[in-house]
Amino acid sequence: MEKNNNVNLAAMNEIFNNKTFEYRINGFARACNMHNIEVLRNSGVLFNTKKKNDDIKYYIVASTGGKSEKGYGVTLSGYYGDLSFTFTNYRNLNKDIIRIDRKILELPFSISLFKNIDKDIYHLEIETINGMETKFTITKSRDLKNKILSSKVSFYANVLDFSKILKLVKSFVYNPILVFNTYNEVINSKKITITNSDLNKAILQDENLDKPVSKIKKKIKNIIGNN
Repeated sequence: MEKNNNVNLAAMNEIFNNKTFEYRINGFARACNMHNIEVLRNSGVLFNTKKKNDDIKYYIVASTGGKSEKGYGVTLSGYYGDLSFTFTNYRNLNKDIIRIDRKILELPFSISLFKNIDKDIYHLEIETINGMETKFTITKSRDLKNKILSSKVSFYANVLDFSKILKLVKSFVYNPILVFNTYNEVINSKKITITNSDLNKAILQDENLDKPVSKIKKKIKNIIGNN
C-alpha cells in the first residue's frame, strides 16, 4: 500500500495506466481535495474506516461497466468525507485503446457529485451529450419532513477542454452554494422565446374562447362549409 499526499488514484487499477486516465482520474482526485489515500494497486477498492481526528473516511471503487451508446464505461465511485461521487469515462475499445498512450484524448464522460450543506443537498451532474455537447445540471433540495423542496438549474455548453470541467468540480466541492446561485442567476437573466407551436402544446382548444369574427367572415365560412 502507498500513502500519498499527492494522490495517484490511477494506480489503483491497471486499466488507468495511460495518459488520458492518469490525467483525468488524478485530476478529479485533486479537484475533490482528496489526500492521504492508501492506494491498493489493482485491487479496485480503497477503504478506510480510521476514526482519528486527522483522517477522513472514504470508500472508493474502480469498476468497468457494460457497453452503451457512448462506449465502454470505466467508473470511479464512492465517497470521500462528506462528498459522494461517480465519475465515468467511456472509451471505444476498437479505436481509443490504440492511440490512448500517445496523447490525452477527449473521451465522453459523466460526473455526479453530492454534497450536504446544513440542511440542503447539492447535486452536480455533468455529462457528454451526442459526443460534442456537455450538459450541466445543478440541483438544490431539502427534505421538509419527507416533502422534498427542490430547485434545478440546467444548461448546455460546448466544452472541449476537460480542465474546465475539473475546475468546476473543484468550485462545487469548495462551495456548492456559490456554484448553484451563480448559474441560477445566469439562467434567470436569459430571455427565452419559444415558437407558437411549442406554446400550443399545453393549450386546451375551446372555440368559445376564440376571438369573435365579423359577420362577413362568418358568412364566408358557412358558404365554404356548405360546399
